[in-house]
Amino acid sequence: MDQLKVVVFDAMGVLYRFGDVQGRVLIPYLRAQGCTAPEQEIRAAYRSATLGDLTTAQFWSAVGTPAEERDEDYCQRHQLTEGALQAIEELARDGLALACLSNDTATWSAIVRRRFGLDRHIQRWFISSDLRARKPDKRAYEALLDTLGARPEGVVFVDDRPVNLAPARSLGMRTILFWSDDTDAHPEPAGRQDPQYSVRTMPQLVTVIRELRSAAIHGGETTFGRPATAYEPMEGEGLDH
Repeated sequence: MDQLKVVVFDAMGVLYRFGDVQGRVLIPYLRAQGCTAPEQEIRAAYRSATLGDLTTAQFWSAVGTPAEERDEDYCQRHQLTEGALQAIEELARDGLALACLSNDTATWSAIVRRRFGLDRHIQRWFISSDLRARKPDKRAYEALLDTLGARPEGVVFVDDRPVNLAPARSLGMRTILFWSDDTDAHPEPAGRQDPQYSVRTMPQLVTVIRELRSAAIHGGETTFGRPATAYEPMEGEGLDH
């Protein structure tokens, strides 16, 4: 087993509280600003913006909302996941390289991560509008590996959506499902459930990553058992697997 060197986080639903960023953050924000655009049009414009086909100013125009100072105002609605900052600080102190792969616009991603001070420890941010590919498009994951110059076996990828974990695992990365409200609300069909391990809290996530790293270094088994074969959480405390 290759030594674990890199942790790649999803943003929405892992670093930030809401995985369903359109349903929980963006659309409620737009409605509060008086936006009457149909939801289907909002979602289509959001997809275009996060693929780099629209600037954020063009996005606000497309949904009929004045763009002046809108980016900063909208980005105030995001919330950090409980324990996220402490977790990334601990993993950085452990000597792991930290990165993020997110479906977002580069503009919004930069505003939110600066707001929470995440740039101090997460060195590389791979954003779909820059990559022009959204998870679960395998090209996004391949671009990440190429840029990092990392062997996939030395990378662990953390996401709150099973469908986004499958390409990472197919490329050889280790995968951890971080259960968010969005995971519970949007379960994937059984055939697409593909995590190796799953957790519900940031302290659990740190524990899994440390044990994966220790097992790779010492050539032993992790204490949390065999890889996951389903997403149904198990009874009791600790890790779901």
